[in-house]
Amino acid sequence: MSNITAISQFLGKESDYLLNHKAIVPKETLHLPGGDWVNRIFVNTDRSNRVLGNLQRIYGTGRLANTGYVSILPVDQ
Repeated sequence: MSNITAISQFLGKESDYLLNHKAIVPKETLHLPGGDWVNRIFVNTDRSNRVLGNLQRIYGTGRLANTGYVSILPVDQ
C-alpha cells in the first residue's frame, strides 16, 4: 500500500478536497521581498527610527544581504 493510499484512507471522504486543495491568493496582497523591504513594509508602522535602522542592518547583512530575506537560526543556551 502506498503512502498516498494510506493517507487517503485515513482522511476518509474529505481526502480529495484536502489533498487537492489550491489556495487562491490575490497578487495585490503579496509583499514580495527585495532590497527596499524595510522601507516598503515597516516604514509606515509605529516603530522608531532606531528600530528601523537595526532592522535594515539585519536585512542588509550576510549572504542574503539586501534580498529581502533573512535567516535566523536558533542558538542553544
